[in-house]
Amino acid sequence: MTAVPAVPAVPAVPTVPAAPSPATGIAAGAAAGPAAGPATRPAPGRTAPAAPVRRRSGAGTAPPGRRDGRRPAARPRAAARPLPPHLWFAGRLLDVLTGRQPVTALAGRVRNEAYQELWELHAARDDWRQRVRGRTPYVRSCRCFRTDGGALEVTAVVALDQGVVRALAFRLEAGGPQSAAGYGAARWHCTAVAAC
Repeated sequence: MTAVPAVPAVPAVPTVPAAPSPATGIAAGAAAGPAAGPATRPAPGRTAPAAPVRRRSGAGTAPPGRRDGRRPAARPRAAARPLPPHLWFAGRLLDVLTGRQPVTALAGRVRNEAYQELWELHAARDDWRQRVRGRTPYVRSCRCFRTDGGALEVTAVVALDQGVVRALAFRLEAGGPQSAAGYGAARWHCTAVAAC
């Protein structure tokens, strides 16, 4: 029996990855692999979505179609209503007697004997000025009584400090439109004043 000669082993040929198809852009051997992700390029005939637009602070408050950045003008504030004469004089007399305003601040609005009385009260009420150092005195209550002649008789309770109250009493008379000075349209004047 004759021996069969051995066949020499054929060396392995290295495999070369297939080139991608020009039509699909996918390699031939990639079909069996995992599913490809979404395409990053838009399909022919479509455009990529626009990037989000960042609005500036305050944008979007204008009406549609408005292109300027101007805002509507603010409404003017209503003028403060003037105080009634008895409250106005109570506050000013308190300021003078506590040293927050000079006596001359009421010149022209306190007449004749009342002006002299105010100077004397200012000198005699030094304790009022001592009490209000570093504090703000205020009118706690104020009552007014109109006489038959139209004058105002006023009493007021004023607070100088915590738990420290004093009293004011004064009389107001209207000077009329012909008067050179006074408070309000009626030209009110103080014609008598007392404090305790």
